[in-house]
Amino acid sequence: MKGKLQFLVISACFSLMMCRFHFHPFFIFTTIIFLIFLLIKKKHLLFFLSFSTIIYFIFVYSLTEQLNKSTLKEGLYTVNGIYSSIPIIDGNQFRGYIETSDGEKLPIYYTINSLEEKQALNKINPGTICRFTGELEMPKSPTMPNAFDYKQYLYDQHIHWQYEIDEIEQCKVGKKDWLFFLLEIRKNGLSFIEKHFPNTSVGIVQALIFGERKLIDKDLDTAYQELGIVHLLAISGSHIGLLASGIYYILIYCGITHERARIILVVMLPIYMILTGATPSVVRASFMMVLYLLIKIFKKNVSSIDVISFTFLVLLFINPYYLFQVGFQLSYVVSFGLLFSIGIVEQYSSWLTKLIVVSTVAQLCAMPLLLFHFYEISLISLPMNMIFVPLYSFIILPFSILATLVVAISSSIGQPIVNLFSEMLQLTHQIVLFASSIPYTTFTTGKPALLVTMGLICSTFYLFFQFERYHSIYLLIRPAVFIIFVLFIQAVLPYLNPYGKVIIIDVGQGDSIFIQRPFNKGSYLIDTGGRISFPKEDWEESSNPYSLAEKVTVPYLKSIGITKLDALFLTHGDMDHIGEALPLMKEVKIKELIIPEGFVRGKLEDTIIQEAKKKMMKIKAVQAGERVTFQGFSFYVVSPSILTESKNDDSLVLWAELGGLKWLFTGDAEIEGEKKMIEMYPTLKADILKVGHHGSKGSTSDLLLDHINPSIALVSAGDNNRYQHPHTEVLEKLSLRKIDLFRTDLHGAILYHFKGNRGTFSTHPPYDEVY
Repeated sequence: MKGKLQFLVISACFSLMMCRFHFHPFFIFTTIIFLIFLLIKKKHLLFFLSFSTIIYFIFVYSLTEQLNKSTLKEGLYTVNGIYSSIPIIDGNQFRGYIETSDGEKLPIYYTINSLEEKQALNKINPGTICRFTGELEMPKSPTMPNAFDYKQYLYDQHIHWQYEIDEIEQCKVGKKDWLFFLLEIRKNGLSFIEKHFPNTSVGIVQALIFGERKLIDKDLDTAYQELGIVHLLAISGSHIGLLASGIYYILIYCGITHERARIILVVMLPIYMILTGATPSVVRASFMMVLYLLIKIFKKNVSSIDVISFTFLVLLFINPYYLFQVGFQLSYVVSFGLLFSIGIVEQYSSWLTKLIVVSTVAQLCAMPLLLFHFYEISLISLPMNMIFVPLYSFIILPFSILATLVVAISSSIGQPIVNLFSEMLQLTHQIVLFASSIPYTTFTTGKPALLVTMGLICSTFYLFFQFERYHSIYLLIRPAVFIIFVLFIQAVLPYLNPYGKVIIIDVGQGDSIFIQRPFNKGSYLIDTGGRISFPKEDWEESSNPYSLAEKVTVPYLKSIGITKLDALFLTHGDMDHIGEALPLMKEVKIKELIIPEGFVRGKLEDTIIQEAKKKMMKIKAVQAGERVTFQGFSFYVVSPSILTESKNDDSLVLWAELGGLKWLFTGDAEIEGEKKMIEMYPTLKADILKVGHHGSKGSTSDLLLDHINPSIALVSAGDNNRYQHPHTEVLEKLSLRKIDLFRTDLHGAILYHFKGNRGTFSTHPPYDEVY
């Protein structure tokens, strides 16, 4: 089978992509072209094997789909379940995975009621059996374009429900098997590191030894991602290779024979794979290393390409959904790229040149996937990898293992080593944070179109082919230009796009509206959304609070290639409208901040203004009668006029004309504010009304509706929100006037896509696909 497994890998990918995308014509076409190519080249055996592989994996995928079903029903559910993972406690939130007696896996979510209960839950180990009572809920599809599909993510793990727990009781120690025993060791190991290492290093050590990143500082983790070196914090092939090599040579040094040392590693690697969380990269690396050791034990001659191809096919046979996981894709694409490029690397004798070539190959192989999934790449990723890969491989990783082992043997001897290690890590953190703060080092393209992605892949293949064939750097100029040209096309597409958009971002119980003009002539955001927080005790506070800006708004903006805003409009000082302004300012460059007169009425508003000044934003306070203009496009301010004691009635209200329609953005304006607008603007009309105050009873009066006479109303409200917005009275008023209504709580994000004076409304996802 030497050299043939590579074609079977390609065949497996084609078949699974066809199945996943319901036999999309593009994938059918590429599959046929691939098979025709084999026939033209008279590779009849390869054609037969590839065709058989395609049919086989279509069958495997279909069978997996048939078996991936749930027998449970939505609603109240009580079950005796066993914890199948290490439970996670963050503040007053408790979550984890349980398994029912029928073998169905359920993610659980529970709000802890007291400190005593938190301490008791913290003692729960994998394998513990408890009685759970709560509600089974179907996971939602993403409600924003290009957003992470959590429902699909769960489905790919054969999970069909979210389990909101009301009671956990009658907990007892279950039957201990080897898997739960290993998971308990993992939990104790994580707790040990958390106890003995300072906050500056505990997250890194947990990541390097057990593959757990939850305690890494959020800003630091983001910096590693932006610089393209976050893979160093994950247990990957190089990590497994270094660790296995180190243990191997220690065993040899202790007098154990080579054969026995290999057998010991074959036994240890699957155990370590479970201890580190069994992520796709760990599974792939461990599986490859085990195969490599078995080949050595049985003295077989098998190429590295065939080994990795075999592991690829076996893993997809076990779970065909692996192919659609980002970690699996990156792990194998980079591994295949490095193995196929080994001839290029071996042309050079200098270790520095080899390091440059290896890093370049890895970056080029990963680039199409990084852009497709994360919409940006770091322009300094190559030099950062050249510095940090050796640093982590030969200093930080061994040092972290050494410090952990020594402190486990003797706390008094090990603590100075831990302190020294933490000081060293603190220095690397400062370098990483500084590098990530350098402007213009990240290239954000937006999510590339399929043809652009294919062009990037083909250009990269062409570059490798040219270099391997001619061994000359000068002949790489043409393929390098092709790559740059494809990236240039993706970068300039927004400036060639004649379509504009208005999107009501689904930020739950809050407001945030993004506007982009055609040909990317201007981008504006009205409010940021925000989560209203209530007073909590210290033990209830989360170590990693959820941020709508970081999880929703910024990823969406990046997915469409937006990294700066011409203006941020903040309508008033309520948390659900401006609560994400500060995180947004950290991630997105904002030219101008527009606020209403009398905006500063509390600490949050003042902090936002001070931060805006630090970032050298132009700050403009406006009131009714003014106009804010950007390159020939204007927002007209219709409120506030006379300031009152009410933040809501003093909301910034804007009128604009977009895509042939007149829009009224009302913030949280209530009935008194509406009256003032009508009195000041007796001819005010609007086709589209952004309903005030999320559709509360105190807004959207009959007077306003009859006066402006809208045809469409938009409501931004949270799903099952505690305020019961939009109110039934408001809904009745809209229905009586036959005003079409779109709601983020039911429909997800609301998008108006327009060209010239014509456009269409759509929701994401469509109503019948939200659940």
